[in-house]
Amino acid sequence: MHVPQGMAYASLAGVPPVYGMYSSFFASTVYMFFGTAMHISIGVFAVASLMVGACKIRMLPSDDDISNSTSILGEGVGVMEFTSALTLVVGVVQIIFGVLRLGFLTTYLSDPLVSGFTTGSAAHVMVSQLNKVLGVKLPRHEGMGMLPRMVRDLIMSVGSANI
Repeated sequence: MHVPQGMAYASLAGVPPVYGMYSSFFASTVYMFFGTAMHISIGVFAVASLMVGACKIRMLPSDDDISNSTSILGEGVGVMEFTSALTLVVGVVQIIFGVLRLGFLTTYLSDPLVSGFTTGSAAHVMVSQLNKVLGVKLPRHEGMGMLPRMVRDLIMSVGSANI
């Protein structure tokens, strides 16, 4: 189960599929030594992959862009360097939150807020994977109205889909 799931989540993050398999393997291996439950599936999840992909789109220039654009990160920063640095920073922030015992803040998130976030995340993951299911190449969108624009592009490209 982790192999196709890891490959799909790597695609959401905008990195080669092999890195999704690496992250699934190493997360499971680390949990094997430090985890407490025997029947749990540990690995990458879709929301984090979407957020990494969104950061990558904002911070790194696209390979398809033939203009002379540079990123705010400077020259020589590739996709994997950026993704590794982002992962390290998020991990350090999580460790700081754990040391400061800030987990109590999650009690102030209401159930409707968490349910809405979960439903919205599921919709984004589903729509972002439909182009791969249909075998069509679509541009990536960002910002307000991203989901409706992706659905519009999918509807417009149904004629060239591999159904």
